[in-house]
Amino acid sequence: MKRFIKDYLTFSRKESSIAIIILIIIAIFISLPYYYSYTKSKEPFDSSLAKIADSILAHQESVEVIAQEPKYKKFDFNKSQEYSTTLKPFSFNPNTLDENGLLALGLNPRLVKTILNYRNKGGSFRKPDDFRKIWGLKKEDADVLVPYIILPQQEIKKSFENFTINKSPQLIDINTATIADFRNLPIETTIAYKIFNYREKLGGFIVIEQVKETYGVTDTVYKTILPFLRVNTIALRQININTASEFELSQHPYIDKNLAKAIIYYREKYGSFSTVNDLKKIVFITSSIYQKIAPYLTI
Repeated sequence: MKRFIKDYLTFSRKESSIAIIILIIIAIFISLPYYYSYTKSKEPFDSSLAKIADSILAHQESVEVIAQEPKYKKFDFNKSQEYSTTLKPFSFNPNTLDENGLLALGLNPRLVKTILNYRNKGGSFRKPDDFRKIWGLKKEDADVLVPYIILPQQEIKKSFENFTINKSPQLIDINTATIADFRNLPIETTIAYKIFNYREKLGGFIVIEQVKETYGVTDTVYKTILPFLRVNTIALRQININTASEFELSQHPYIDKNLAKAIIYYREKYGSFSTVNDLKKIVFITSSIYQKIAPYLTI
């Protein structure tokens, strides 16, 4: 045993020095992490790091909340059927106003569809208050719109009732004639309705030749019915150019959308028109255009 200790555990002075140095180095490496940790804990607290940490935690919490919410919110189909009604009334005939016109009044699409279906099935409005009977139309909305309804002076009821067509057509005043009167002419029923509807959109005829402007009235048809047509009464329905909307103006057969825009633009830029004659100040309203539209306009 002594020999073993002497042979293997006995160091020379040089070896002992090296061993001590190695042990010191090992001790330094072992104690270094503890020393670093201790000195770091002595550093002053950095508030900016705390803010960053707080923001990270807040973001994490928001992510968790979002993850807990349903991906799609429940949709209330009942509410989807409710339309916010903002009426924009203008003079109109509920028997002839098209879909775009009804929408322009401020009626909701579902109500417009109801009106169109009613008309397509042969229904008609014989007096303004009949409009109140439309299913789904609120009373307060009806109270606003009914005063703006314009129907022919004659009861439209007569136009749809059974009647006997005279074999010998009589002279008719094209401004006061009913649909029945037009149907009594030697023309197809569809043409009779078209002439009647065109007169309503136009606001009345000034001369007989305007009947030729009706879609479907060919030269042959016009020559056939001309002997039976007269203009004894001229009571035009006029549009107020100081109050009419662009849509209302554009509904007149003689005023297209561009002309309607120009009239509204001029009015908004220079103020209300003093006379209808002021329309001549609009650059592209030529003398011929003015002569054509002026009788149907007022201030």
